[in-house]
Amino acid sequence: MTSDDGSFAIRDLPKGRYWISAEKSGYLRGSYRGRTAGGFGDPVVLGDDTAKSGVDITLPKQGVISGRVLDEAGEPAERVMVQAIPLRLSNAGNGFLRGASTNDLGEFRISKMAPGNYRLLAFRGMDPAELLVERLQGKPATAEAPTYFPGATEMASASLIKVNPGEERTGAEIRLQRSTVVRVAGRVSGEVPSGRGARVSIRSSNDTGFGRSGFIRGGGVGPSDAGLRPDGSFEFPNIRSGEYVLTVMSMDRGGPKILGKQTVAVGQQDVTGVSVNAAAAPKIDGRVRADGEPPFAFGKLEVSLQGSGGGRDFGPPGNAKTDDNGGFSFPAVSRERQTLNVKTPAGVIVKSVYAAGQPLPGLNLDFSVITGPLEIVLSNKPAVITGTIQGMNPDSPRVTVWAVPDGEPFTVEPWSTKKVRVSPDSPAFTLDSLRPGSYRVAAYEDAESDVFNDASVWEQLKSQVVTVKVGEGESGKVKLKVIAAKELEGS
Repeated sequence: MTSDDGSFAIRDLPKGRYWISAEKSGYLRGSYRGRTAGGFGDPVVLGDDTAKSGVDITLPKQGVISGRVLDEAGEPAERVMVQAIPLRLSNAGNGFLRGASTNDLGEFRISKMAPGNYRLLAFRGMDPAELLVERLQGKPATAEAPTYFPGATEMASASLIKVNPGEERTGAEIRLQRSTVVRVAGRVSGEVPSGRGARVSIRSSNDTGFGRSGFIRGGGVGPSDAGLRPDGSFEFPNIRSGEYVLTVMSMDRGGPKILGKQTVAVGQQDVTGVSVNAAAAPKIDGRVRADGEPPFAFGKLEVSLQGSGGGRDFGPPGNAKTDDNGGFSFPAVSRERQTLNVKTPAGVIVKSVYAAGQPLPGLNLDFSVITGPLEIVLSNKPAVITGTIQGMNPDSPRVTVWAVPDGEPFTVEPWSTKKVRVSPDSPAFTLDSLRPGSYRVAAYEDAESDVFNDASVWEQLKSQVVTVKVGEGESGKVKLKVIAAKELEGS
């Protein structure tokens, strides 16, 4: 605990690297030489019998958004959850969204807000899917819909609220909207699993992933605990208009597996007779081999598959170990796009992947069509990008250097992104173990931020991004200027 003047001392620490942070009610967490609220700043390095003084921390004042929620009749709406969804993931506070519930006057107050732009989403219950449905004879059923500030049922129509450092934004009024809800019903055909059976989920195609705002609980109705009636039929009541993806999943002991998907458009009328074809999760065999003659040794490896679509919500990645000959097998694989990951030794990369003898364009594999054996070819000649950051000095903040494959259309995916943090005392960097190809490279001063996971940021700052192409075993060199965090503030 600090003294009255804010001073502190932490004694008897063993040598090492430490991140020093402080918290106080009414403020955001601050850190030593931190540039962003909630970040870790720069480390303090202690050697044997050394001490470090002047480890000063400035606590940023919290931002606040307050207002009220009214129902469709203009009356205060009590016990409504209001969630602040950041425009940038880096404003989410370590991945957690800020929110508050309304009181009997419909009032809410969301505190501990980092600076940035936010959308407000109001909904009843702990899940936006818990709708209050009104059914009047002769009229379509309606439900109180999750509503964005000031009164939009779609995120694209929501207004943004900008919170400056330490600012309290008051008077945000959200008028809850009602929308028509209909029934979606159909049947699963094909190979419907026995035993623990299967379930069906329905998800909005434009699901943001935040607060499950686009997610409708799956499960179907009827006597079957597995989510399907004995005849394979299912039904979802109270679905609002939009485009949805129906997903059939097995719930076997090996973990949830996706067996089939179907996109369905929902309007103002019931949607019945939907057919979702299911096929058993295929067994996928494969082999890892080294490129070149004579081949190099790489030992036993771990091969994994990570769902790149809805499947990521339904279970952990599938893992397999190679045998002495490089062989591996996945007993059952979800029928969806999944990313192939191979945990290779240092200096070894995945050069290419084949399915049933045919080359694949990358590591994102579509197992709704791929059933043949996989061949993974390794190379011990990775590409490397080295460089320096211009204008850094001992007082400069740490930065993160990003390298992202320059694809067409351009996409940013965690498994294809390389990052390295650079301290001001050593402005040189190396990005190694890269697959051959063209990369966009940038240096950003906010070392804790994931803002560059947003492809639109790369487009916004493209004039400050360096593109470099490297082949197998080649090394590319770049010189970068630091992109200041303030250049993205308010965007």
